[in-house]
Amino acid sequence: MDRIVQERLSENGREFDIKGFCVGSNGMEIFADDERLAKVKRMNLGGNRIGDKGAKILAESVTFSKLQWLELGGNDIGVEGIKALANASTVLGKLKTLNLYRNSLKDAGAKIFAKENKLVNLEDIDLAQNEIGDEGLIALSESKAFPHLVAIYLDNNFTSEEVREEARYGSNFKKLQSINL
Repeated sequence: MDRIVQERLSENGREFDIKGFCVGSNGMEIFADDERLAKVKRMNLGGNRIGDKGAKILAESVTFSKLQWLELGGNDIGVEGIKALANASTVLGKLKTLNLYRNSLKDAGAKIFAKENKLVNLEDIDLAQNEIGDEGLIALSESKAFPHLVAIYLDNNFTSEEVREEARYGSNFKKLQSINL
């Protein structure tokens, strides 16, 4: 893991891209304690299979407190992982962009995110391909937990056309500049 950090951390220490390295939750434990990552603002962890355990480690590690942009697509994150991330305002409070594309949030995870989100600076969220159904979509569209949201991507989920149309006019979605259902 030391070599991965050495090779994949940008020279200025602000970007860390390990897309597809499959480090899992064990790798996240190591990264969470690596002081070289303390200045990272952009982190791409896509396709690393960190799961709920890795998401919890990320959410609890002050090492990542400078993050503004976070890619977590394809990481097998479910209900427990999104709950940890949504409540990580101390660590992830500066986060503006969160990509959770192709995980397993489903309706339960979407509803938890909509209800419990404390990452109030989020502007851009990608929840495409998360098996989210009508209930999850409606919860997100009516949530008041995303005051600065500008764009959301929820394509390729399990929602009906009727509910997608209804969601566009939910209190959270009608103000958006970009919405993909």
